[in-house]
Amino acid sequence: QQQMQAAQQQSQKMQEMKAKRDAMLKNILTPEASERLTRIRLVNADKAAKIESMILGMASQGQIKSKVTESTLKGYLGEIDKSKPKTTIKYSRRRFADEDDDSEDYDDM
Repeated sequence: QQQMQAAQQQSQKMQEMKAKRDAMLKNILTPEASERLTRIRLVNADKAAKIESMILGMASQGQIKSKVTESTLKGYLGEIDKSKPKTTIKYSRRRFADEDDDSEDYDDM
């Protein structure tokens, strides 16, 4: 029973922290930027969390003087994308010594 109460208290604290975080973001972001961040959260929750942390950190340090617009949010997205190493995929086909298709005659089969 104590474990259940502790879990409920922890869940309640998490909800309160999320509510405070959301309220702070609502004060910092314009409605358009908030909407874009919500769409980003639907597609990529990790990226949205990074952006939120970045914005809240900058706000707590006093680096953000006015509300964050959608274009500013796009700039932050670019900064996060630049910091991530770009993944490349390279395809290499196997090559055989004899690749002539016309040298084999399958017509008589």
